[in-house]
Amino acid sequence: MPPHVFAVDREQLRYGRFVRSAQGFEVEEYRVVGLPPELLGGGPLGGAMRDPLLLRAPLRDLMAQISTPVKEASLVLPDAWLRLTFAESDELPRAAEQRQEILRWKLRRLVPFRVEDLRLDGLQIRPLAHQEQARRILLGFAIELLVRQLEEAFGAVGVHIGQISNQSLSLLEAVRDALRDVELGAVVLVSGEGYSLVFSLRNEPVLHRFKPVSPSLAEETSERLVVRDLRLTRGFLGEQIPGARLGRILLVCPGESASAWIGWLERAFELPAFAVGWEHLPVAGRPASAPLEEAAPLIGAARRMVA
Repeated sequence: MPPHVFAVDREQLRYGRFVRSAQGFEVEEYRVVGLPPELLGGGPLGGAMRDPLLLRAPLRDLMAQISTPVKEASLVLPDAWLRLTFAESDELPRAAEQRQEILRWKLRRLVPFRVEDLRLDGLQIRPLAHQEQARRILLGFAIELLVRQLEEAFGAVGVHIGQISNQSLSLLEAVRDALRDVELGAVVLVSGEGYSLVFSLRNEPVLHRFKPVSPSLAEETSERLVVRDLRLTRGFLGEQIPGARLGRILLVCPGESASAWIGWLERAFELPAFAVGWEHLPVAGRPASAPLEEAAPLIGAARRMVA
């Protein structure tokens, strides 16, 4: 079955169908519908739906536009909704209940959110040389109620949501070929809610930062705050991975912002930054109907699903 990927944010519900070919993924279909502005609540993790019934009409509209039946799909959420952090542990039980207990205990010490209200999962990744405990875990967490509302909404139209990821982790998968020849690389994703930096050490995520930014800020203020935060991130990266040299910075953002962001990144990291183009993605050709900054995370999610 060709992989199907949905993405949702405050403004849109998107769908992509991606088929693997000898030349890369073919973008066979890409659809977008708008969402009512009153659908979602507020909060640092996005907020649950005020009324899940408001999602029914846009979702049915989108499903009616899709030309092939969809029974199973991946879902990509904004980085503001599905956050990432890292933890260390000497043990990670295989039993689901015991594993969750340890992950929640770890997360409780790292974030200022009520952990009992979160959907949480963890992935064991390569440990760092200087860490204190034996295992390193990539933790992903989101509001349980919001995730369950989305799963139920898709279930009501016959779609089972399997893999759930966020934009920047999916994007890292989409551009992994462009980072394959560097030990340490960075991918920067700019969206309406803020920006994310995900650093990849030997093709595995090693550090993630999400920073909300108000769109109402003056450009000069935004520049000052962003460059300062990027420099702090550079310092923290040096502490976490001493001796590792950042080899490449890739940027995905709306076209009108690319020039400014490339300048800010180069000032902060003292390294050239490159805007991601279709040639950096595992796709055959350039789809006319899919804006790159929207489609790239969906392509990455599809690549993870069928790899």
